[in-house]
Parts: sequence; structure tokens; C-alpha cells
Amino acid sequence: MSADSEPPLDFGFLAADVEYLRKESSDPPRRVRVVDASLTPSRENIASFWSKVVKSPTCWYWVGAISAPDGYGRFNFQRENRQRTMLAHRFSVELVHGPLDPTVVCEHKCNEPLCVRVGNDHLVKSTHSENVRYAIALGRMSGRSLLDGQGRSRYDRSLAIREALRDGYDEEALFHAKTNPGDWQGTLF
Repeated sequence: MSADSEPPLDFGFLAADVEYLRKESSDPPRRVRVVDASLTPSRENIASFWSKVVKSPTCWYWVGAISAPDGYGRFNFQRENRQRTMLAHRFSVELVHGPLDPTVVCEHKCNEPLCVRVGNDHLVKSTHSENVRYAIALGRMSGRSLLDGQGRSRYDRSLAIREALRDGYDEEALFHAKTNPGDWQGTLF
């Protein structure tokens, strides 16, 4: 399997042990969903992830939840009263490479925050310092600004792309979403 392909659904992950938290009161015990950073995805979780991806000829765009202010996709999966929320692109990289050390950064070589395609031209494992150097070299990072170069926040740009691709790949809608700074941008003359 090449790194630039969708991984199979079965990775041999072991099911996590189930724990129940009990409310300390006279009320009967109740189940509470536990946040578990070690939770591994099931086949259903992985299928759910891919159902929120729209593939273009270049990038594979996440069209699920998007966080502010960074504009990155977020994926939440759960099983047996455990849940885990992670960056959508990191989830994709872990599907190909297995669980990543927390110090590993998933770098977007394609410069598209919503891209979940793993490969040398898209997502690669990297370090924080290498990722920052790459972003500065390409001019997408100046200070702490999260603008897209059109005057929009990266979050607003990601929302526009998600909306453009909600019904599937549409090249014209995608181009408009990427380049249109929004209705707030008036004309000079």
C-alpha cells in the first residue's frame, strides 16, 4: 500500500477496557463518557471518518467539524462510553503510520488545513520546528496571524470550503471558496 492511498479499515486495534464512573450521591449510578486519548478507532469509526472526506484530484478535504480559530478539521469518535477528539489530519496520518508520539506534528505540504490526504505532497510526519520553518518559508505564517492571505480568518476560509464541498466535489465552488474573501470585502471603486 502506498502512503498516498486510503488505508484499509482493519488495523488490528485492540478494544479498550470499559470503565464506568459513578456519580457520588444517593442517586443510582450512571454512565459517563470518559475522554480517553488512548482510544483506538473501530472499523465503524474509520468508516465514519471517510464519510466526511471529499476527494478532489489533489487534496482530500475534511467536511466535518472545524475548530476555531485554526480552521483545522476535528474528528470525534466514541465506543463503550469512551471518546476521543483529535485533529482530522492527524487521525488520517495515524491510520497510515499507526499511533504517533505526541511530539510528532503532521505537516501540510499542500498548505490546505482541511486536507487529510497522506503523502509527500500533502501530509507528512514532522516536528514542530520544521513545520514552523516551512510555514514561514511559504509566507503563511507571520507572527500569530491566522489569516488566509485574502483577509479572512483561516477558520472562515475552512467553513467556506466545507460549505462548497458539502454535496461532493465541485471544482468551481471550491475555487470560489478558496479565493473569495467574503461579502464583507467591498470594492475600491
